[in-house]
Amino acid sequence: MNPLDPNEEDASGVSSPDSQTELRELCNGLLDGDFTAEDRARLEVLVLGHPALRRLYVEIMHQHASLRQSATRLGDVPLAEVLKTLPGEPVSKVIRFPSWPLQIAAALALGVAIWLFVPRPAEKPLATLVETNGARWDNSSLPTTPGSHLKAGRLRLESGVARLVFQSGAEVSLEGPAELELKGPNACFLYSGALTAHVPEQAHGFTVATAHAQLIDHGTDFGISADPGGRGQVQVLKGEVELRHDRSGETRRLATHESAAITADRLTQVKGAEGEPDRYAFLRSSASARPATVTLTTAGGTGDAAYVVSPNSPIHFSDTLLLVKNAPTKGYLRKAYLRFDLASLRDRKVAAAALSLNFEATGFGYASLTGECTFAVYGLTDDAQDDWSAETLTWETAPAFSPNAGTVDTSKAVKLGTFTTPRGVVSGTFAIEGQALTTFLNADINRRATLIVVRETSEPSNNGAVHGFAGNHHPTLAPPTLKLTLADR
Repeated sequence: MNPLDPNEEDASGVSSPDSQTELRELCNGLLDGDFTAEDRARLEVLVLGHPALRRLYVEIMHQHASLRQSATRLGDVPLAEVLKTLPGEPVSKVIRFPSWPLQIAAALALGVAIWLFVPRPAEKPLATLVETNGARWDNSSLPTTPGSHLKAGRLRLESGVARLVFQSGAEVSLEGPAELELKGPNACFLYSGALTAHVPEQAHGFTVATAHAQLIDHGTDFGISADPGGRGQVQVLKGEVELRHDRSGETRRLATHESAAITADRLTQVKGAEGEPDRYAFLRSSASARPATVTLTTAGGTGDAAYVVSPNSPIHFSDTLLLVKNAPTKGYLRKAYLRFDLASLRDRKVAAAALSLNFEATGFGYASLTGECTFAVYGLTDDAQDDWSAETLTWETAPAFSPNAGTVDTSKAVKLGTFTTPRGVVSGTFAIEGQALTTFLNADINRRATLIVVRETSEPSNNGAVHGFAGNHHPTLAPPTLKLTLADR
């Protein structure tokens, strides 16, 4: 008998011990995440080519599923409580496979298991945040720790300098205050502020877009600045760039020591660029045109901040953090509620809005067992429910109540946006922005806006981390903050 041939059986029709051992080792690798493409091919040969091994495979996966199901029910419950409940705890219902042919059941189980446990290729970063000097960050949607790999998203630098290296090799130094969006491994969008760039030969074609133009590098060192209205200026420090105007279609090539101004209507050559660059000349000429900005927090006026926790959750509370969690059990579920006082806006309309939340480790659960998590922010549309209090708010009485920890009653609230925390990350500043948030704030009638934060991502057990962000009483971190740009009167 050849033990490597899955189709061989002994006289009794039972697969060889060596084949059974090999199958068990492959299953262990699959469940532990140590599983290669070669392992997958071999597992398919064993399972689909031998009836006895199919039965063994189904038993192994059934056993793992049963143990995992039992573990999820007790993961976030104190040991003392577990011991109290064990004597009277009913035995979990046995998971039974349907009465299909065993080969079909095994094939389906194999496909589901591989889909669940085989690691997927990670999204490649667009750039790396190499270093910072005196940096203070606003509500960035990307990590701001030096050494962080950055995916698509925005960086908001209040002050200081941050140096990024794109995957293409282009080096960018961002000067605060500035807002920069990473668009690709060789492209970015400058919303406001200034940056200088060094572009090596392999990164030719590096592109910086602004509200009204695109700068395409042809091997150069350059500087570019922009105001929130889209006006800007380009200085070529060395080499050559191409400047393309969006509205007019005009194209200009600028060489060393040449400069051009960008407006909504056109590009204009700037004389005397060999001297000290004057990045803010176009701002000083019409300072009154700068849009007004307003910052609101849940600690101001009639604002408030609280979180609710589902019943039968006797431990793990915080006076300084607003806790959020979604898990497969009925206990230890949490949602956060924020109220902003908009009365100071009077009749002014909001042109742009961003909500920022400052996360901090809660110490509850294990971050290493927590995968990438997506959070959603909802806006309460039922003004009658805005009159809630942090002291009396409960799980069942919370506005737009839904028993599902990952959502709310969408007949009373509208989804405004989402953000995602990377695997194992439980601290940092995360934000949402966009037209949905702006529209919601402008539509508010009673000038009190309630936002609800939930974690859409559930977890396989209660052992993962409880996320938390600063509330109104945190000693060092800012409370939930709305940064608003007001429309012209």
